[in-house]
Amino acid sequence: MPGKRARVGVIGAGWWSTFAHLPSLSSYPEAELIGLADANPEKAAQAAERFGVPRYFTDHRDLLALNPDVVLIATPHDTHYQLGKDALLAGADVMIEKPMVVDPAHGRELVAIARERALALHVGYPYPYMRHSRLLRNLIESGDLGDILFVSSLFATSVLSFYRGDTAYAGEPEAGAMWAPGTSTYSDPAHGGGQMLTQVTHSSSLLFFLTGLRPADIQAFTGNLDTKVDVWDAVNFRTESGACGSVASTGTVPNTQKVIEEYRIFGSKGHAALDTSKGTLEIFFNDGTIRKETPLKENEFYPMHLTSRQLVDTYLGKSPVHASGDLGLLTVEFLAAAIESARTGQVVHLPGEA
Repeated sequence: MPGKRARVGVIGAGWWSTFAHLPSLSSYPEAELIGLADANPEKAAQAAERFGVPRYFTDHRDLLALNPDVVLIATPHDTHYQLGKDALLAGADVMIEKPMVVDPAHGRELVAIARERALALHVGYPYPYMRHSRLLRNLIESGDLGDILFVSSLFATSVLSFYRGDTAYAGEPEAGAMWAPGTSTYSDPAHGGGQMLTQVTHSSSLLFFLTGLRPADIQAFTGNLDTKVDVWDAVNFRTESGACGSVASTGTVPNTQKVIEEYRIFGSKGHAALDTSKGTLEIFFNDGTIRKETPLKENEFYPMHLTSRQLVDTYLGKSPVHASGDLGLLTVEFLAAAIESARTGQVVHLPGEA
């Protein structure tokens, strides 16, 4: 007899990350794709045909009327809140692409709804699923690095053209997408564009995932070059315990050069150097011991397909939530505080967890 399967609905046929999720879900025995929704009827129809999805809709509420067990939301940043709320109220476990929302108040509401209804809320961050990230998180949780004292990250990527409204290269076949993202998605601050919500959301959330740190005081500086949104960001923070961190990011790396994704975590017993662009992890203990992990294989980098499978596995009881709504909320609160600090030139205090 076949085992239990999760009935999956997908909202956002035209979003580029959908084209990592749809083939992954369609080939996953534990998942049954029952329908997808997109406001663009042509994109909805073409994606449904390409990936063998039996039904497609232009209104996500028609999809939710099928009572899916789980819903994956892969749409522009500023649309996540209402879609996520509707899916949770429909009784489905939900995974929302990053950032979870733009407004922290919306994030708090989604986390509260999920908690009240005992539903799983995930955020589609791929980096926590990398082998080195899991290993380092476990090592820190076990106390091998001691008390975390200072952390830093440098996340430098090639997205400047997005902030100028040119997203054409993201739709090229080798990127795996049928269409490029909308030109205003990343270039318009009203839609949640800019480096903070597009890229710093990755690096800051991974630092919080690895260490469990919660920023209390935040100060940030940004620059926008010739765009309407932030292109580079420098964010410092301090926790209630006195630990400090530095999160730096820029989208100005040329497409002809390699990106930089470096993380350093210093504890009272040693420190770790994680490089997610090179696939390396080294741990330096205070007694002189050095632990070098086996480098990542090519198929272990940025495992986007694992996020949607985690949504299914959690619903089936096979594993707990990995990148949680709580992590998504903390990250959104951090980013909003950094944006406010950069605007006002003041240190912004982030209240403790409720």
